[in-house]
Amino acid sequence: MAFGIVDIGVYLPEQIQQPEEVLAALELGTGELQFLRKCHHLEGVPVTDSGQMLDDTIAQAVERLQTRQSLAGIDLVLYVHSFQVQTPGDYRLVQRVLRRFGMEHVPFYGISQMNCASSIAALQWLERLSQTQPHIQNVLLVCADQFNFLPSEWRYLRKSAILGDSAVAVLLSRDSHQHVIQATHIFRDTRFHTGYHATADEITAFNRLYVDHIIQGMEELLSKEGLTLEDVDHIFPHNVNWTTWREFSRRTGFEQERIYLDNIQRIGHTFSTDPFINLSSGLEQDWVCTKGRSVMVSIGLGSFFGFALVRHGE
Repeated sequence: MAFGIVDIGVYLPEQIQQPEEVLAALELGTGELQFLRKCHHLEGVPVTDSGQMLDDTIAQAVERLQTRQSLAGIDLVLYVHSFQVQTPGDYRLVQRVLRRFGMEHVPFYGISQMNCASSIAALQWLERLSQTQPHIQNVLLVCADQFNFLPSEWRYLRKSAILGDSAVAVLLSRDSHQHVIQATHIFRDTRFHTGYHATADEITAFNRLYVDHIIQGMEELLSKEGLTLEDVDHIFPHNVNWTTWREFSRRTGFEQERIYLDNIQRIGHTFSTDPFINLSSGLEQDWVCTKGRSVMVSIGLGSFFGFALVRHGE
């Protein structure tokens, strides 16, 4: 039996950093800023205070979830992060978080090998794990990243996005039949394995194939279930930029109005949490159809294209 999404707790810092602040130290000129503002519609990204530790960030997302849902029956915790090193080696990050909520006895795993696609990889791994461990009924999926310990200019992905800080806590259960993870898929192109450290030529080549890979990966996901894009009601994307989804819509004929884009200009790209934040927003606004299908998308440098098919309703 597949897992369904019961609820999502979202934490976004109140402090917003403007694109001008991030680009100031890079001395790139006004062209880059205009590109972000006009083409990508980016207004700013949420950033944590310099002294805030990652366990505090994660805890705020879990607390938001806990105000609505009981976490007493959690059998497994999955911690997803994109950036590789965010705390000292002996900090015991996840243990600190679990102790706050009386869950120090719950087994946990960390997943980060696919950068921002790691959140989808976690759903895929859970699907496989649950086949051999049927006792796992309720799972807490935590996705969190923050850049507050690095210079702000490191947040900028050239001609693409600015990285913001965030955390989500997702309660998944086999007993939930409302937003069921029907299938997952990871599409890889390891020619671009250098990721964040890619050369200008490699970035250009990657950007040229970017939308092609999104389309191909989504088609592969749907074909496994005997579906096509015509069977999809909504897409909850990653928030790297608005331009990507305008081009996707143009090439596929999938109406842009059915792609949840409201958060792109408001918070930008927040690592692996994007599709969960967008799904949460869509549910709060009654934007999601009560019965139908959605595709969640998260893409990691390296490059990994992650897709999850969600079935809404009984």
